[in-house]
Amino acid sequence: MNKLKLNYTSLSFLPILVCIPLGYQLITNIHFGGFKLFQEFLISAFNPKIDNEIIISVINRLNETILIGFFSWLVSIIFGAIFAIISSNIFYKIFNIPNFFYRIIRLFLTIIRSIHEVVWGIVLMQIYGINFSIGIIAICIPYIAVNSKVFAEQLETIDYKSFESINQINAPKFSSLLTIVWNPIINTFKNFGLYRLECSIRSAVILGLFGIGGIGTSIFLSFQVLNFRELWTYLWSLAILIILSGLIFKKIKFNTTNKILSIFLIAVFFITILFSFSYFLYFIFNNNFENFNSLSPLFKSNLDLGLFNFLKLILETIILSLLSTAIAISLPPLVIGIFNNNTSKIFIKIFAFLLRLIPTPVILLILLTFNNPSLSLAALTLGLHNAGITSKLLFTNLDSQDRRNYIAMKSLGISKKTSWLLGLFSQQAKSYLAYCAYRSDIIVRETAIVGVIGSVGLGWQLQESLGSFAWQEVTIVLIAYSSIAIVGELINGKIKNSLT
Repeated sequence: MNKLKLNYTSLSFLPILVCIPLGYQLITNIHFGGFKLFQEFLISAFNPKIDNEIIISVINRLNETILIGFFSWLVSIIFGAIFAIISSNIFYKIFNIPNFFYRIIRLFLTIIRSIHEVVWGIVLMQIYGINFSIGIIAICIPYIAVNSKVFAEQLETIDYKSFESINQINAPKFSSLLTIVWNPIINTFKNFGLYRLECSIRSAVILGLFGIGGIGTSIFLSFQVLNFRELWTYLWSLAILIILSGLIFKKIKFNTTNKILSIFLIAVFFITILFSFSYFLYFIFNNNFENFNSLSPLFKSNLDLGLFNFLKLILETIILSLLSTAIAISLPPLVIGIFNNNTSKIFIKIFAFLLRLIPTPVILLILLTFNNPSLSLAALTLGLHNAGITSKLLFTNLDSQDRRNYIAMKSLGISKKTSWLLGLFSQQAKSYLAYCAYRSDIIVRETAIVGVIGSVGLGWQLQESLGSFAWQEVTIVLIAYSSIAIVGELINGKIKNSLT
């Protein structure tokens, strides 16, 4: 048993070896002209701009971000639950529907889930122009699929005998279905749904960097004019929003036996569905398709993408996701293990929070001030951001773990670092790797963000093709992105199953 734990522990640190070639390329690409800007950026964090004008701007921008994040979350949660029900086995057993439809719906959800919301946002902006609604729609498309997957996994645990018991009293099938799925849906919402609201707000911020609106747009505009004091004002206000929302979410409790709450949730459920359909129809028929007048360009064969170059971009995207995943896996346990004291842990937690707080495109733009665009720089950016996320989980699990083995090893005279490694981390390594396997699915989709700005991989090609309105190329790039994400999800699913 100890041998297995040691193997999982070793696997957690082994990926850090990718930093050797990655670090070499970063050092060779470095230029010292931007260090002064980077220094100014860091100093401005302790001296943000505060006056009446910017406070009003912060409030307005936060309101826009919260609106985009909240409505996209509400719609994606409700439609995610609907798609979860119609893509679960229990639905087809109750209504005696052929499983053929079940496979089609799951395939459809897998495809739209495989493409990041930023990609959806960029494509929709190119078709419809900059529009407040684009942010909501772009977030909803993949989030509905992600939420439906999580809800469906819980519905699959329902025992079909429960329906048979209800069916004996000749209850309507729809009522039977609602009775069976209600508690699993509500329980999943309590454990997962509120977390998705924070994710929606973060996605709204990132889309804002591409012009959708909200605080993300203000962050990007401040960076463009190198007004770092103003930039940090927006970043710290975003930090306050995230911290407060996290505290509020922890206080919210749902009582599934409360009839008034149940009626309220059902009312919100149906109102949101009706509003979403009506607004979607209004959006479709009241927007011009200036840059997308016909579907015919999709079927033209005169592609400018060379096969060799296209395969190179695919390979770059795969390598980018692997390098980023390696950094996200190994960096947190390595840093925590080396700097294993209370003071260092506080600084690590603060630094990890900043990596989660600062949007990935902004981190990359800051690093570009003193380093040339490269695959290594994009991988470092994406890896650091996700390391901030994986470190939060690792800290949470380590803080809640039984420390008796760690204390016993220290009392025997074993060094503090070795005691931490074998007495604490080794017990968490397996579950930590399982979470990192899940996180790698997200990293694959996030390569689009750094690709667009860092001029690497399929993200760069997507931006170029959209800029020239080459919709046939855009279609091929999206298919390639989707295929990589789906294959990665299948591989990671196998890894997760072996670790659980």
